[in-house]
Amino acid sequence: MNYLAIDVGGTFIKYAVITENCSILEKDKTPTRQESLEVFIQSLEEICRKIREHYTIEGIALSMPGIIDSKKGFMYTGGSLFCISNVNIVEILEQRVGIPVTVENDAKCAALAEIWQGSLKECQNAVVVVCGTAVGGAVICNREIVSGKNFMAGEFSYVITDSKDEYKMANCLAETAGAKALIQSVSDKTGIPVEELNGEKAFSLANQGNEKAIAGIREHAKKLAIHIHNCQYMFDPERIAVGGGISEQPLLLQLIREEIAKINDMFPWTLPVPEVTSCRFYNDANLIGAVYVHMKAREKKISLDKVNELMELLKNRREGEYLRALLTE
Repeated sequence: MNYLAIDVGGTFIKYAVITENCSILEKDKTPTRQESLEVFIQSLEEICRKIREHYTIEGIALSMPGIIDSKKGFMYTGGSLFCISNVNIVEILEQRVGIPVTVENDAKCAALAEIWQGSLKECQNAVVVVCGTAVGGAVICNREIVSGKNFMAGEFSYVITDSKDEYKMANCLAETAGAKALIQSVSDKTGIPVEELNGEKAFSLANQGNEKAIAGIREHAKKLAIHIHNCQYMFDPERIAVGGGISEQPLLLQLIREEIAKINDMFPWTLPVPEVTSCRFYNDANLIGAVYVHMKAREKKISLDKVNELMELLKNRREGEYLRALLTE
């Protein structure tokens, strides 16, 4: 079976045709249109129309930013995409395209990709920390995403990292450990203006042996290491995976592990050291995880339909047919 996975970002919408075996048959991207809800939905319809010209699609799997009730398909917020706040995106799109649609938060999709076929495949309980513009993530218990009462479990961006000053957004993990913080840290150490830096250049300097750039990245890794240490002792997972584009840099993982070892050394007794790894799927994680969400939802619907069929047979006293149906399971 083939599924259309769509990962909506603030700048681009990435999409791919992915099989039930996690093979990517085709992928592309298009600029995100967010002038209005209607324009946004039309852009998704156009992607669907284009793909269905060449593939038979069983369903559409959406990865979206924001606070989402994935069971109902309802977007409470859309992150920086204000046009999709307080809407049932699944209901709207299903009416337009006529095939099943599912939706899940993008960071949670990334985590589920790792549970399905990635670096957390053997884990029951894990945490994923996704480093991007802000810091997203997910808590996984018994191979299921923990959503929480308000669907905000794993929204690490809101974690406060410093209480010495007055309460302000600058003290939240989104600001202290997001992409801008990394660039600022390298800029402070090297003296290179922020305007002349990006993540790629910062790591390029460090990988060439620039000690000041390495020191800047280490400062950033320290902040992530502290957060990972805290996650270890809040949830005690088997493994913590670091995702996002930045996680493709081996140096980052090395420095995080070094800083975690330093944290553990400060205790006068032996504590378990968090097992930290990188996510396997990098920029494709959201797409792959979205398909996993769709497939699990499809399985649950098929199971529920079967239960309803069996109950209907019993209700009408058709015991023979009930037994035959039961034995075919």
